[in-house]
Amino acid sequence: MIEEEPPTGPADVSHTLTDAMERAGVHPAYVHAVRTCGFVYTEENAATLTDEQVERWNAAVDGWFVEHPDDPEANRS
Repeated sequence: MIEEEPPTGPADVSHTLTDAMERAGVHPAYVHAVRTCGFVYTEENAATLTDEQVERWNAAVDGWFVEHPDDPEANRS
């Protein structure tokens, strides 16, 4: 029996989330964006994010594709 739960913080949660995303086969660009931004951008939470957060998310995803031009999705429209 665990006497005391180990402390967790945002970094621990983010790391656990991105590890699960990788295991689930989520595209690496989105895993990178979560690691870079510290949040997940979805249709469901889009209205709760600021314009600056959306810009950061898009820049992180786009940056991943710039760094990986041979990815089949790199030429997405």
